[in-house]
Amino acid sequence: MIRTENLCKSYRQHSHYEVRAIYDINVNISKNSFLVFHGPSGSGKTTLLNIIGTLDRPTAGKVFMYGKEITSFSDIALARLRREKIGFIFQDFHLIPRLTSWENVSYPLIPSGIGFKERFERAKFLLEKVELGDRLDHTPEELSGGQQQRVAIARALINNPEIIIADEPTSNIDDETSAHILNFLSELKARGVTILVATHDTSLEKIADVTFKMKNGRIV
Repeated sequence: MIRTENLCKSYRQHSHYEVRAIYDINVNISKNSFLVFHGPSGSGKTTLLNIIGTLDRPTAGKVFMYGKEITSFSDIALARLRREKIGFIFQDFHLIPRLTSWENVSYPLIPSGIGFKERFERAKFLLEKVELGDRLDHTPEELSGGQQQRVAIARALINNPEIIIADEPTSNIDDETSAHILNFLSELKARGVTILVATHDTSLEKIADVTFKMKNGRIV
């Protein structure tokens, strides 16, 4: 389903000093698999998933998805691919402060031209699935960290993605919510969703098919 070939990403600091975030990454990801990229901060796991998820471009190397080399796609084509195939769960939630829970969940549907009523019903259904049916009209500041994370998960699922990319999904929440999210990710895999997680939380390895250990930008 996804393959990377000699993937590298470098950044320049102070105009001349180059920092290698990831180097020579080769992974093959099968459909309906649950993969964990485990490592400390700075190991390159988030950079790698951002490139696989088309949020960033590599300095060198290639990414193939569904048999196509997506690193050569235009920005517009990549945006379409994200909208149709990929859902993101961000470490810092990235909810819009002035929007309610259901509005945060449903706004990715707006570019597709889906009407107000259907957006509300789809958002309501997903928020009820993550046990937030009584928080539809609450803004992020009225929610706990765990509740905000569940809103972010519902938003990631609003377009029925085939791939979920999660960056530290259990890092900013309590143990009870963390266990709830682990169960929910397991349910998604059972429904055929391919899941890629960047984390330093070893509990996620218990439900993963494969764990890649990362250190200093490489898979070790």
